[in-house]
Amino acid sequence: MKRFITVIALSCALSASALAGDVPSVGAPAPGDIPTSGAPDPGEVETPGRTGLSSDALSALLSVLGFLA
Repeated sequence: MKRFITVIALSCALSASALAGDVPSVGAPAPGDIPTSGAPDPGEVETPGRTGLSSDALSALLSVLGFLA
């Protein structure tokens, strides 16, 4: 009986900590509905005079990295 009560107490403690991050908020936008200014992300900014890897070169690079891992 002592183990059963211990299991119930631990279950309640762990479920309370798991639900602690679930805070309801009214009027907040959903994660997909965040408005943006229309500016591209820093990773998407094109650098003049620099070209990216071709798809064949990128495929070869990924294959070599896959063999090394």
